[in-house]
Amino acid sequence: MIKMQNIAKHFSNKNSEIAVLKDINLEIQKGEFVAVTGPSGCGKSTLLNIIGGMDSQTAGDYFFNKVDVSKLNNKELAKFRNQNIGFVFQAFHLARELNAAKNVALPLGYAGMGSNERRRRAKELLDRFGLSNKYNFYPSELSGGEMQRVAIARALANSPSILLADEPTGNLDQENGRLVMDILCELHKKGLTIIMVSHDQKLAATADRRICMSDGKIILL
Repeated sequence: MIKMQNIAKHFSNKNSEIAVLKDINLEIQKGEFVAVTGPSGCGKSTLLNIIGGMDSQTAGDYFFNKVDVSKLNNKELAKFRNQNIGFVFQAFHLARELNAAKNVALPLGYAGMGSNERRRRAKELLDRFGLSNKYNFYPSELSGGEMQRVAIARALANSPSILLADEPTGNLDQENGRLVMDILCELHKKGLTIIMVSHDQKLAATADRRICMSDGKIILL
């Protein structure tokens, strides 16, 4: 599903150029659950953002299902993300002005789905994650665990090929963190490909495979 060859990412400031990723070579197969671990600042989130089409590499080649993602223009990239990628973030990133159902339905609108079907799909997903009584609740009225479940429902709205989770339990207590991991493991059992960034070695151990990073490089596959 994913093939990365000699990927590098540099950021420039006034005085120097910072190498965030260095010579990344990686393949991920359909249906895998992969955990990316390593210390803060080692390049984990940057790697995830490139996989998800949110950022682009400075050098190297990235293929997703044999499509050269680096050759896509902005419009094609937006379509690629909408059709293939589900994102789950540590900070949830829910739209504060929208209730839970409308947050889940948001990517469906970008995909051109009609309003009635958007509502049906959003409620179906919220029901699936035990939030059937929270359709009309705004993020400020939800607990951290509930917000993350809404975020996962939103990430799954368009039935993506892959779910990218960046520290998905980082803002949660132990109980809610376990619930979120149970959800991810269940999704994986049903065939969804998942790449999860985590500094927590116990969480990473639940994945099929662990990728360890240090100083912008993969040190262990």
